[in-house]
Amino acid sequence: MNIVSRILDNGNLEITVPVVMRCMAGRKRIIAPDKPEGNESLMLALARGLRWQALIDEGKFANIRELAGAVGQDTSQIARAIRLTRLSPTIIHRIVTGDIPAGLTQAKLRGLLPTRWWEQEAILLKEE
Repeated sequence: MNIVSRILDNGNLEITVPVVMRCMAGRKRIIAPDKPEGNESLMLALARGLRWQALIDEGKFANIRELAGAVGQDTSQIARAIRLTRLSPTIIHRIVTGDIPAGLTQAKLRGLLPTRWWEQEAILLKEE
């Protein structure tokens, strides 16, 4: 990011920070130009899925039903989020960095996906 500062004639300090204004889901957002935008809802679902799966793996909850009761979410929503943890590491990395094809959405990830990572990548990462 190219931040510029200078002292004005009146002694004040002027700082210029380049930003980009975007409309996302009906809201205006300020985004740093070098920050990947990504799909925030997809990143949030992935983060929740990783956390929820870890809670089950650590034995804090016996299953999705018990976890759903504790966090106040529907079991199907938790199951969908946890399912994202089974995506290939390449797909997970691209979701986190915001480098995903426009067609890669949560709705697309709800469909039947292969278990082989290279097959997932061939289906989900193709540019449309």
